[in-house]
Amino acid sequence: MHADWADVEPPRPSRLPRRRVALGLFAQLLLGACASKTGVGLRQQINFAPPPASDPEPLVQGPRAIAAALARGGYIIYLRHGRTQYDQIELERNNRANGSFDLARCATQRQLSDAGRAELKVAGDQFRLAQIPLDKSYSSRYCRAIESAAFFVDGAIATEMLSGEGSVGKDPAQKARTVAFLSQRPPAGRNHFMMAHGGIFWEATGFSVQEAHTVVLDPSNLSVIVARVSPDEWGSIALQSAR
Repeated sequence: MHADWADVEPPRPSRLPRRRVALGLFAQLLLGACASKTGVGLRQQINFAPPPASDPEPLVQGPRAIAAALARGGYIIYLRHGRTQYDQIELERNNRANGSFDLARCATQRQLSDAGRAELKVAGDQFRLAQIPLDKSYSSRYCRAIESAAFFVDGAIATEMLSGEGSVGKDPAQKARTVAFLSQRPPAGRNHFMMAHGGIFWEATGFSVQEAHTVVLDPSNLSVIVARVSPDEWGSIALQSAR
C-alpha cells in the first residue's frame, strides 16, 4: 500500500513555553500542531509554517549566491509539490483504506488547488528562465507531483523511489533506498531535479519542506542544507543567472 508521505507531517518539537505561544502566529501554529494532526485548517497552517529551529541554517543564502551555486552544479534540487486541495485529504485516506486508491487515477488522490497551480506557473516559468543546468529530473508518481514537475521541467521521470511505497519511517530498508536515491551525484556541472513530498523528505533527511518550496541538498552530505528557495524567489535567481 502506498503511504502518502505528504500527509505525514514531521513532528514539531515544542521549543517555546506555553505562556509565549499567544505572542505570535508561529507559536500558535506549533501549539495547534501538538494539539491535533487531523484538522484541514491545521494541516494548511503546518504546510505554510516556517522551517522548525531544528533545521540547520542554509549554507548558501541570497539570489546571487544561490544562482552561482546551482550554475556550478553538483546538487539535488528537491521541491515539494504545490499547494493542494486540503478538503481532499480525507478522500484520499478513505480511498486508500477501501482499496480504491490508484496512482494511475488522479480522481482518487488529493490534487493541486487552483491557487497552487497559479503559484507553480509563475515559479516554474522563472525557474526555466534561470536555465539551471540539469542532468536528470524525477518526480513522485502521485498526480500532484507529476503535474507540479511539469511547470518546471519537461520529461520528469516518475519514480517509485519518491512515491512513498512502504513505510519509510518504519522500514529501514526502504529508508536506505530513499537516502541512496537522494545521494546520487549528478555529472560535473549539472544538478538533479526532484519533485515529491514533504513527509518522505523528512523521513530521509530530518528536514522540512513546505508546499511549492525547494531545498537544495549536497548528495554527498545530506546532513546539511545548501539552500532554501521559496516559490517567489526563483524570479530573483533568474535575474542573477542572466548576468
